[in-house]
Amino acid sequence: MKLLICNWKENKTLKDAMKIKRTLETCVFHDVRMIICPPYPLIPVLHSTKYELGAQDVSEYKNGSYTGEVSAECLKSLDVKYVIIGHFEREMYFLENEDKQLKKIMNALEQNLKVILPIGESLMEYQLGKTKTVLEQKLNTILKNIPTNYRKNIVIAYEPIWRVGKNLPLNKKEIFSTIIDIKKWMYDNQYPNNPVLYGGGLSIEDMQKLQELDGFLLGNLSLDEEKMCKVIEKLQSSTNVYKS
Repeated sequence: MKLLICNWKENKTLKDAMKIKRTLETCVFHDVRMIICPPYPLIPVLHSTKYELGAQDVSEYKNGSYTGEVSAECLKSLDVKYVIIGHFEREMYFLENEDKQLKKIMNALEQNLKVILPIGESLMEYQLGKTKTVLEQKLNTILKNIPTNYRKNIVIAYEPIWRVGKNLPLNKKEIFSTIIDIKKWMYDNQYPNNPVLYGGGLSIEDMQKLQELDGFLLGNLSLDEEKMCKVIEKLQSSTNVYKS
């Protein structure tokens, strides 16, 4: 089963969302599990039997007087199944640190939500050959102390920051090497069957080249419903080790 996480970010109106929903419901899903992560207000209108829903963030607080925040309990009540936590854009634009991310992760896990944790290196870190070190530091900081009973609900998405939103050549060998390093860390730290996805400036052709992977975290590509139907079609027969 291939896992596709569609991060719409701050895009789409109600009209747009309903059009995408209608198109996706005509697609045949076989061996592909899609998770749509729209802006908060669109979550209630996007329920479908063809895909599941995720959120792009969650509050670090459980409940209370925190204007503008959305709790994990609220997301759970809307039948949200997944939540993206720790995206680099949250760090860049909203100064979110790892302490806040860990609080958010625990709030989500306590509501039995699956957490998608994006990790990635900057261009300078990549050029200096520090990718493995940077990723392991992030994993050690965030995941080392997660209680064992929650660990099955963690999904890792390797997303090189320097590739996001850019049409750059794909280095399959490097990507597979990094994914293997992440999987080794996960296995060594009692996360034996957790999926590790890839994201960052992907085209449909890129995804076909990487079809052995557990799945993908998609940004701009996921905003085009016609392209997403093509993605689903192209990935139907590919295999991986993803387990729900």
